Amino acid sequence: MGKQYYLSNNGTHIGPYTFEAVLQKVESHEHQWTDYVYDEAIGDWVMLMEHPEFSAKVTSKPAARPEAAPGKKEEVAETMKDKEWFILKEGNNYGPFSPVEVVQMLQEKTLFEYDYIWHARMANWSRVAEVEEFAPDKIRAMKQSSDTGLAEIFFRRRHARAAYGASLIVHNNKTVFRGQALEISAGGAGVLIDNPNLQPGQSLFLHFQPGDGVPPFNAVCQIVSKQFIKEMAPRGTDAVRYGVKFTTVSQSVRESIKNFTTPKAA
Repeated sequence: MGKQYYLSNNGTHIGPYTFEAVLQKVESHEHQWTDYVYDEAIGDWVMLMEHPEFSAKVTSKPAARPEAAPGKKEEVAETMKDKEWFILKEGNNYGPFSPVEVVQMLQEKTLFEYDYIWHARMANWSRVAEVEEFAPDKIRAMKQSSDTGLAEIFFRRRHARAAYGASLIVHNNKTVFRGQALEISAGGAGVLIDNPNLQPGQSLFLHFQPGDGVPPFNAVCQIVSKQFIKEMAPRGTDAVRYGVKFTTVSQSVRESIKNFTTPKAA
């Protein structure tokens, strides 16, 4: 008997299936490349598009395009306008986009570091955070460019933010962790959490203890970025800096944060 696989479907496990049967289910849109498959040889659940055997099959270019794509900047260098990038969000393929459009979507938070992206030069889909062209230093270089077209895609943040040092209690529906807020805005926060295994896209419950100018509050958040910064981690820990956006927080708390951050905004 050939190798068998199980698929995850709305919290339940179905199968076993052969390799060919799994591919057929994806091609018929019964399952998506972002669904998980269990491989007994690996001994764990792995996203199909990250599985060493299935990832080689993710090669087709998508044709769909989001309803509202960033506008083209005529002044931008020609290489930055080439529409050669495709993105995968929640199982749907979009594109092609230029590098400028990808960066603008990252700026507008319609595309996140944990979303997948693909270019004809790449063997497989990869997370945006893993693609060198969109590394933080490359984006900073674009921001500092003298090209007016590039400069226009960087805009003032929607929410003013300021340094904020409150301690945190973090819960992921399984375990409680300790953390420290680094900065805060009415839309989210930058936090240090002593757990390196949390992933972008994951939901967290955060309890912010009292800080300067903001009362203690609770918020349901979604992780939108993850960055390892060794020099910021307390000795003997694996703390990681996470960017989170608030998905549920009271209006009174948002107002308190706005009042705290606005005078400090540059």
